[in-house]
Amino acid sequence: MEKKSSALNWILFFVSVAAFVLLYISPYANFITATLPFIVYYLAKALDLI
Repeated sequence: MEKKSSALNWILFFVSVAAFVLLYISPYANFITATLPFIVYYLAKALDLI
C-alpha cells in the first residue's frame, strides 16, 4: 500500500481558512458558516482521519 500525498488537502484547507477570514471581515459575514464544512473536511483529509 502506497502512502498518498496530502499536500493538496493542506492547500485546500488553508484556502478554506483564508475564505473564512475574508468573509469574517467582509460585509457578508452572515455567510461565514458556509466555509466551516470545508475547513473541517479538508483538515480531516489532510490529517488522514478519513
